[in-house]
Amino acid sequence: MKDICIALLSDFGSRDVYTGVMKGVIARQAPSARLIDLTHDIPPGDVRQAAFRLWQAFSYMPWGTIFLAVVDPGVGTNRKPIVICGNGFSCVGPDNGLFTYALRGKGATRSVQIARLRAKSSTFDGRDLFAPAAALLATGIDLAELGPPVAELVSIPWPHLTSVEDQGVIHGELMFADRFGNFVTSIGALVAENVAIRWQPWVPGCRPLEVPTSRLRVVISNGVEFPLVRTFAEVPEGAPLAYIGSDGLLEIGVNRGNASESLKLTSGMEVTLAWQ
Repeated sequence: MKDICIALLSDFGSRDVYTGVMKGVIARQAPSARLIDLTHDIPPGDVRQAAFRLWQAFSYMPWGTIFLAVVDPGVGTNRKPIVICGNGFSCVGPDNGLFTYALRGKGATRSVQIARLRAKSSTFDGRDLFAPAAALLATGIDLAELGPPVAELVSIPWPHLTSVEDQGVIHGELMFADRFGNFVTSIGALVAENVAIRWQPWVPGCRPLEVPTSRLRVVISNGVEFPLVRTFAEVPEGAPLAYIGSDGLLEIGVNRGNASESLKLTSGMEVTLAWQ
């Protein structure tokens, strides 16, 4: 098996050698694998944000990609090191809910605990277990050779998202800011059409809706209200706005500014899309 992609995500940052060491382990065992860095700037131990960033990237990777994700505040404990295989993808990392969002709707998967490999350290399973397991997958090892099946994976809660159709509102939450200070919300996926917005929720348990484009307003819990526009340039420089981001989720930004700082936005704040 050649030219398999291994997509890496971690909270290791760029100052230390941890990411490079993992890549070195892979290069020694699977030299033909192509490595893609999704990000290594997840806040330390932030499993929820890591799960969201994986969800953002998952569908854009080539068929057969191995997702090697190491955000592992439970390293050295009894949490399981796992490999998950589905149709056209594999995931390698800790069983701590990291893959919850990305796996939604992916159909049947097989999961095993990594038992074939042994850790040399209680603090660096990325080097000792996860990178070698990803390399073995890239060279064609059968999943069953890595360890015994895992019956049920750990999952994390989904972001808050509810709708009250007869009141004309969808309630969500602010999730994470990007490096530009734009804050992504849980409201989506939204697809703009001629006179309506089709809401096909990405969070389980919500019923799709058609939302009229007229009378729409976006309000956060501190009372600040935003116009829903298509591009940043539709509002004056320094003005706040809401827009449908590249992932189809509602986002809040400031034209030529930093919404997170200037609007004092924080993760978990309630955000409402209203049309009545």
